[in-house]
Amino acid sequence: MRTEMTEEEKEGIRKSFKRCREGTPEAIIALRETSDVAKIPEIVRGIVWRYVQPEARPVVEQATPETPLVALGIDSLMMLEVVLDVQDALDLVIEDSDLRQMQTMGDVIEFLQKRYAETHPQS
Repeated sequence: MRTEMTEEEKEGIRKSFKRCREGTPEAIIALRETSDVAKIPEIVRGIVWRYVQPEARPVVEQATPETPLVALGIDSLMMLEVVLDVQDALDLVIEDSDLRQMQTMGDVIEFLQKRYAETHPQS
């Protein structure tokens, strides 16, 4: 569903996601306003980038759909933080059982795009 956001809502997103990679808050705003699931890879990459060690950030930048999540240096605590931020950014719920199916960046992106489309139908 397309939603026109207020400046206050946009500023809240910018504040909440300011530590993510540059462009992430704007991608979240664009997703919410247009329901364009093509924004999801940028959002996920930006949120993951926030939590990995600085030396791992180039790996996140160059990750392909085949890149295993473990190659990004994401431990279980980090994954929990990433999931919480992704849920907030995309306004959806990710179950523990869903997480078990996600082994690669491509798995994550594909799952989130499908779930977002199901829970936020375009009007």
